[in-house]
Amino acid sequence: MNSKKSAPKAASGKRQASLLGPKPRAAAGKPGENRQPQRKTGGQAREAASPESPAVPAGPAVEDQAATIIQCTFRKLLAKKELARRRQEHQEYLEQMEKLQREAFLALVRREQEAARRQREQEEAARRERQEELQRRSRMLEAAFEGDLGEIRAVLKEVEQLLTREGVGHDEAGQMRRLQRRLAMVECEDCHGNTPLSEAAAGGQPLAIQLLAELGASPNSKVASLDAVASVLQSWDLSLTETMLRNMEAEQQRRAQEAQRHKEAEAKRMILKVQQLAKEQQRCHKELQQAYCELNRRITEHDKCERRLAGKTELTLQAIKDAEAQVDRLRQEAQKAEETLAMARLELREQTQEEEEEVPGLRCQVTELHDVLMKDVGDRIRADGRWPLVIDPSGQAATFLRYQDTNYVDTVNPEHLRPERVRLALLGALRYGKPLVFDLHEVDLFPAVQQQLEAVQPGLAQELLSRALLQEERYLSLLRPADGPEYGPTQFQEARLEHFRLFFVTRVRWPPAEQLQLLLPVRVQLPSTGI
Repeated sequence: MNSKKSAPKAASGKRQASLLGPKPRAAAGKPGENRQPQRKTGGQAREAASPESPAVPAGPAVEDQAATIIQCTFRKLLAKKELARRRQEHQEYLEQMEKLQREAFLALVRREQEAARRQREQEEAARRERQEELQRRSRMLEAAFEGDLGEIRAVLKEVEQLLTREGVGHDEAGQMRRLQRRLAMVECEDCHGNTPLSEAAAGGQPLAIQLLAELGASPNSKVASLDAVASVLQSWDLSLTETMLRNMEAEQQRRAQEAQRHKEAEAKRMILKVQQLAKEQQRCHKELQQAYCELNRRITEHDKCERRLAGKTELTLQAIKDAEAQVDRLRQEAQKAEETLAMARLELREQTQEEEEEVPGLRCQVTELHDVLMKDVGDRIRADGRWPLVIDPSGQAATFLRYQDTNYVDTVNPEHLRPERVRLALLGALRYGKPLVFDLHEVDLFPAVQQQLEAVQPGLAQELLSRALLQEERYLSLLRPADGPEYGPTQFQEARLEHFRLFFVTRVRWPPAEQLQLLLPVRVQLPSTGI
């Protein structure tokens, strides 16, 4: 009974349990433990989330520190290498300048030695000629005194042969020179003023007197007062003397006219010779310029082959060597043509009796170029108003300016003379206040520079040479839209513009007269002291 009565109660208990839900599971842990999780309050949650101390920024990682140290060390190494490179370049520059000065001085010494040798040879030849002339005069005087007509004619024949060896021809000019030399021998004098005519009179030789008179000897000479001479003179036909005097006067006038015509003809000949030599010099300069262009083309081809790894560097190097040899040969020809032209001009001045004008301008040594050109000590360049033309056959001035802070333009390089490159070189020199240098080398490329300046902008050459480009901001006309902000109109400052310079450098010893008028000559003198 009891079991039956209790059955409904059990069922009702199950229904209650189902309504209450499932029993909670025991937490993981020891068996038999039943732990309920406790909900944390907001304050407790915040305390758990935030640390007890304030946040400290994390320092660089070890890798970052190592990278910084490596970068600093690498930059120091690069800076040391750059400093060593610049010191090496400066040392090489100093050594190059010293080498150039030494070579220039040695070349000057060799030229002076060669000139001294030629001078000694000329003096020795002149001494021998004077000695031979004195001997001929002595023979002429003795033959006149002794009445030896054959010896007189022999001496005069030697004079004719000497003129032939000297290259005197038998044309009108040659005949004039022969007549002058023959007359000079007939009227020669000894240390006492005795002439062949007076010696013949003193020796009582009427035939010798007659021969000398016919040859043009002047009767107004010293005559001895011996009785024999007096008898000879008394027996002389006076009508013959008067005829001879008239003939001699007419002969002298004719000789004077011939001498004047000869002088004029010789002057014309020398003028034509100078003109021909000037054309020859221009031809040599043109060929030298073409050789320089060819050399630069060969160098460009070689650089392209190296960049493309074409494998033809041996051929391009050989082409460069051939072009360099051609440049050296033509440079020597141009120098020889220049020296020949200078000697012809000197001979022309001597014939026309014109004094050689001293070339105006400045003179300085290589060591003074910085003070003369860069600093303009004494304001001599500014006072003159013309830009300098540096004349330096040794080439040291060009080397000096190339290693300075300048915009250097190599005029024999066609790439350097492109109008756009010339414009940028001029614009940069104006913008940053530095010299613009045109190196003309041994070639007369001044007209080519003027032509390229005109290609940049019409009238630019004249404005630049006259300094008008620096006035009223006319230089701003050189700006182009693609030049960038660094060449904006506001970037050109007056203080920098005052440091702008324009230099032309040439190795030609005697530049054309046009350049000497447009530019201020600055001749670089080689040192005269020992090394």
